[in-house]
Amino acid sequence: MSIGASTPTWAAGRVAKAGRRPMGFGRAPVVLGAALALVAWWVFLAPPALGGRTSYVITDGVSMLPRFHAGDLVILRKDKSYHVGEVAAYHNLQLGVVVMHRIIGKRDGHYEFKGDNNNFVDQFQPTKAEIVGAEWADIGGVGKYVQKLRDPVVAAIALGILWLASFAPRRASRRQKRRRRHAH
Repeated sequence: MSIGASTPTWAAGRVAKAGRRPMGFGRAPVVLGAALALVAWWVFLAPPALGGRTSYVITDGVSMLPRFHAGDLVILRKDKSYHVGEVAAYHNLQLGVVVMHRIIGKRDGHYEFKGDNNNFVDQFQPTKAEIVGAEWADIGGVGKYVQKLRDPVVAAIALGILWLASFAPRRASRRQKRRRRHAH
Protein backbone atom coordinates (compact mmCIF):
# COMPACT_ATOMS: atom_id res chain seq x y z
CA MET A 1 0.00 0.00 0.00
CA SER A 2 1.49 3.32 -0.99
CA ILE A 3 0.85 6.43 0.97
CA GLY A 4 -0.22 9.34 -1.15
CA ALA A 5 -0.50 13.05 -0.49
CA SER A 6 -4.11 12.69 0.64
CA THR A 7 -3.23 10.37 3.53
CA PRO A 8 -3.19 12.17 6.88
CA THR A 9 0.25 12.52 8.45
CA TRP A 10 -0.83 10.62 11.56
CA ALA A 11 -1.48 7.55 9.42
CA ALA A 12 1.90 7.53 7.73
CA GLY A 13 3.68 4.30 8.59
CA ARG A 14 0.79 2.96 10.71
CA VAL A 15 -1.95 0.53 9.92
CA ALA A 16 -5.28 1.41 11.48
CA LYS A 17 -8.75 -0.01 11.34
CA ALA A 18 -10.95 1.71 8.82
CA GLY A 19 -12.25 5.03 10.16
CA ARG A 20 -10.25 4.88 13.41
CA ARG A 21 -7.16 6.81 14.36
CA PRO A 22 -4.50 4.75 16.15
CA MET A 23 -4.01 5.61 19.82
CA GLY A 24 -1.14 8.05 20.17
CA PHE A 25 0.62 9.53 23.15
CA GLY A 26 -2.26 11.78 24.25
CA ARG A 27 -2.72 9.96 27.55
CA ALA A 28 0.97 9.47 28.31
CA PRO A 29 1.48 12.88 30.02
CA VAL A 30 -1.57 12.29 32.23
CA VAL A 31 -0.44 8.80 33.22
CA LEU A 32 3.14 10.00 33.79
CA GLY A 33 1.89 12.95 35.86
CA ALA A 34 -0.30 10.68 37.98
CA ALA A 35 2.59 8.26 38.51
CA LEU A 36 4.91 11.11 39.56
CA ALA A 37 2.26 12.48 41.93
CA LEU A 38 1.87 9.04 43.50
CA VAL A 39 5.63 8.68 43.95
CA ALA A 40 5.86 12.18 45.46
CA TRP A 41 2.99 11.38 47.83
CA TRP A 42 4.73 8.17 48.87
CA VAL A 43 8.10 9.85 49.46
CA PHE A 44 6.76 12.86 51.35
CA LEU A 45 3.37 11.97 52.82
CA ALA A 46 2.98 8.19 53.22
CA PRO A 47 1.86 7.35 56.77
CA PRO A 48 3.74 4.86 58.96
CA ALA A 49 0.88 2.34 58.57
CA LEU A 50 1.81 2.16 54.85
CA GLY A 51 5.58 2.07 55.42
CA GLY A 52 6.13 5.82 55.25
CA ARG A 53 7.58 8.28 57.77
CA THR A 54 4.91 10.99 57.85
CA SER A 55 2.22 11.62 60.47
CA TYR A 56 0.13 14.65 61.25
CA VAL A 57 -1.39 16.31 64.28
CA ILE A 58 -4.15 18.85 64.57
CA THR A 59 -3.20 21.20 67.36
CA ASP A 60 -5.48 21.78 70.31
CA GLY A 61 -4.94 24.00 73.33
CA VAL A 62 -2.61 26.90 74.06
CA SER A 63 0.58 25.19 75.22
CA MET A 64 2.50 26.03 72.03
CA LEU A 65 1.38 29.65 71.57
CA PRO A 66 2.45 31.86 69.85
CA ARG A 67 4.05 29.43 67.35
CA PHE A 68 1.02 27.15 66.95
CA HIS A 69 -2.68 27.88 67.38
CA ALA A 70 -5.63 25.56 67.91
CA GLY A 71 -6.69 24.06 64.57
CA ASP A 72 -3.27 24.14 62.88
CA LEU A 73 -2.30 21.08 60.84
CA VAL A 74 1.29 20.04 61.59
CA ILE A 75 2.97 17.42 59.43
CA LEU A 76 5.55 15.34 61.29
CA ARG A 77 8.40 13.21 59.96
CA LYS A 78 9.99 10.30 61.80
CA ASP A 79 13.77 10.89 62.07
CA LYS A 80 16.80 8.85 63.07
CA SER A 81 17.53 11.31 65.87
CA TYR A 82 15.91 14.31 67.55
CA HIS A 83 17.64 17.39 68.92
CA VAL A 84 17.10 19.92 71.67
CA GLY A 85 15.06 22.83 70.29
CA GLU A 86 13.03 20.75 67.82
CA VAL A 87 9.26 20.61 68.02
CA ALA A 88 8.17 16.98 68.10
CA ALA A 89 5.14 14.91 69.02
CA TYR A 90 5.12 11.86 71.25
CA HIS A 91 2.69 9.26 72.57
CA ASN A 92 2.02 10.28 76.16
CA LEU A 93 1.23 6.96 77.82
CA GLN A 94 0.03 8.67 81.01
CA LEU A 95 -2.58 10.81 79.24
CA GLY A 96 -3.30 8.42 76.37
CA VAL A 97 -2.87 11.15 73.74
CA VAL A 98 -0.27 12.48 71.33
CA VAL A 99 1.40 15.63 72.69
CA MET A 100 3.39 18.08 70.54
CA HIS A 101 5.91 20.19 72.46
CA ARG A 102 9.50 21.37 72.16
CA ILE A 103 12.41 19.11 73.16
CA ILE A 104 14.37 20.82 75.95
CA GLY A 105 16.68 18.00 76.98
CA LYS A 106 17.73 14.38 76.68
CA ARG A 107 18.80 12.20 79.60
CA ASP A 108 19.38 8.44 79.80
CA GLY A 109 17.58 7.73 76.51
CA HIS A 110 14.54 9.79 77.51
CA TYR A 111 13.55 13.17 76.06
CA GLU A 112 12.33 16.12 78.12
CA PHE A 113 9.55 18.22 76.58
CA LYS A 114 7.95 21.54 77.43
CA GLY A 115 5.22 23.55 75.75
CA ASP A 116 6.45 27.01 74.65
CA ASN A 117 3.59 28.66 76.55
CA ASN A 118 3.85 26.41 79.63
CA ASN A 119 5.75 27.30 82.80
CA PHE A 120 6.42 23.61 83.61
CA VAL A 121 8.23 20.66 82.03
CA ASP A 122 6.13 17.70 80.83
CA GLN A 123 6.02 15.00 83.48
CA PHE A 124 6.13 12.14 80.96
CA GLN A 125 9.56 11.67 79.34
CA PRO A 126 9.29 9.52 76.20
CA THR A 127 11.96 7.38 74.58
CA LYS A 128 12.85 7.71 70.90
CA ALA A 129 10.45 4.83 70.11
CA GLU A 130 7.55 6.81 71.61
CA ILE A 131 8.21 9.90 69.47
CA VAL A 132 5.82 10.19 66.52
CA GLY A 133 8.03 12.62 64.59
CA ALA A 134 9.48 16.12 64.41
CA GLU A 135 7.75 19.11 62.83
CA TRP A 136 8.21 19.08 59.06
CA ALA A 137 5.53 21.56 57.96
CA ASP A 138 2.85 23.70 59.59
CA ILE A 139 -0.31 24.58 57.70
CA GLY A 140 -2.09 27.12 59.86
CA GLY A 141 -5.83 26.71 60.37
CA VAL A 142 -6.25 23.80 57.93
CA GLY A 143 -6.60 21.26 60.73
CA LYS A 144 -10.11 22.54 61.48
CA TYR A 145 -11.25 21.43 58.03
CA VAL A 146 -9.39 18.11 58.16
CA GLN A 147 -11.05 17.47 61.51
CA LYS A 148 -14.47 17.99 59.90
CA LEU A 149 -13.63 15.38 57.23
CA ARG A 150 -13.11 12.85 60.02
CA ASP A 151 -16.85 13.01 60.71
CA PRO A 152 -18.33 10.00 58.85
CA VAL A 153 -21.35 11.97 57.59
CA VAL A 154 -19.19 14.78 56.16
CA ALA A 155 -16.75 12.26 54.66
CA ALA A 156 -19.62 10.35 53.03
CA ILE A 157 -21.05 13.56 51.54
CA ALA A 158 -17.61 14.60 50.23
CA LEU A 159 -17.02 11.18 48.67
CA GLY A 160 -20.52 11.26 47.15
CA ILE A 161 -19.84 14.62 45.55
CA LEU A 162 -16.52 13.36 44.16
CA TRP A 163 -18.24 10.24 42.82
CA LEU A 164 -20.96 12.28 41.13
CA ALA A 165 -18.39 14.69 39.68
CA SER A 166 -16.44 11.80 38.19
CA PHE A 167 -19.53 10.67 36.26
CA ALA A 168 -20.76 14.13 35.31
CA PRO A 169 -21.14 14.62 31.55
CA ARG A 170 -18.16 16.37 30.06
CA ARG A 171 -18.22 18.90 27.28
CA ALA A 172 -17.52 17.33 23.93
CA SER A 173 -14.27 18.26 22.21
CA ARG A 174 -14.29 19.84 18.76
CA ARG A 175 -13.31 16.52 17.25
CA GLN A 176 -16.22 14.74 18.96
CA LYS A 177 -18.67 17.42 17.80
CA ARG A 178 -17.39 17.07 14.21
CA ARG A 179 -17.78 13.31 14.36
CA ARG A 180 -21.37 13.62 15.59
CA ARG A 181 -22.23 16.05 12.78
CA HIS A 182 -20.74 13.79 10.10
CA ALA A 183 -22.30 10.64 11.58
CA HIS A 184 -25.85 11.80 10.83
